[in-house]
Amino acid sequence: MTGLESNTMLQACILLDGAAINAPRFIYENDDQPDVEYLFLGTPHEPALEVSPCLVKPSGATRLWQAQSQWRDKAVVLIADESLPVIAEHLRSLLSVQLPDGGYSYLRYYSPKHLQRLMLAFNDQERNRFSGPVREWLAFQPDGSWQRITAERTGPSKAASEEGWFVLSEQHIAALSVGARDEFVEKLARFLGMDDRTRLNLWIEDANSLGFRTEKDVSQYAELTLVHGDRIKHPESQIILSNHQLSTGSRLKELDKHLAYGVA
Repeated sequence: MTGLESNTMLQACILLDGAAINAPRFIYENDDQPDVEYLFLGTPHEPALEVSPCLVKPSGATRLWQAQSQWRDKAVVLIADESLPVIAEHLRSLLSVQLPDGGYSYLRYYSPKHLQRLMLAFNDQERNRFSGPVREWLAFQPDGSWQRITAERTGPSKAASEEGWFVLSEQHIAALSVGARDEFVEKLARFLGMDDRTRLNLWIEDANSLGFRTEKDVSQYAELTLVHGDRIKHPESQIILSNHQLSTGSRLKELDKHLAYGVA
């Protein structure tokens, strides 16, 4: 496995995102005797067990490391000195976190992209508290390398019953939002085949101001803007875009028809 020595692999666990891959099936297809913990098991999230994140300690004869190209963008690797049940309990306690307003939100830290954004938002002390018994996290990068995120020192392990103990600050949320925005701008640039980030950000802001929030809607708005240019600013186009009696998808379809055929 790129970036890991053989003795490190002996200590490593793999945390698979069950919403991105059929984790149980994949694990047992590639390991005859794995140790597995379903993170949703025994928690309020158990009704969604079929998409549970799965923590696996590969066996000595595992084939999971050889199959990493099939899971590395859908999982994170972690290293800890505690037993698998102790690690799993701590991870269960992080399935949701408290927000500044007192509400709670799911936290998909088991997705490589989410983990990287999260860890970059933390200071050293916050990273240590969040990591608990985990002393090292590894997340796959698009360039084929693995990013290693190390806790300065391991912290106390939490129990599943303490879920929600970790509180995200406004600064954390702002940093996560910036990371998500930057990632979306990159995706939009690839989709449209252009690299003018200033124009792309302006189009995203325009789309947001008109009520388009989802990636799909914003991407379609940007595509129409790229194709039709200033025509999207004409009064007839703006009337369609600001018609809140229609859903966002219907507005974009009507705008597409109007720009293509001159009818609405």
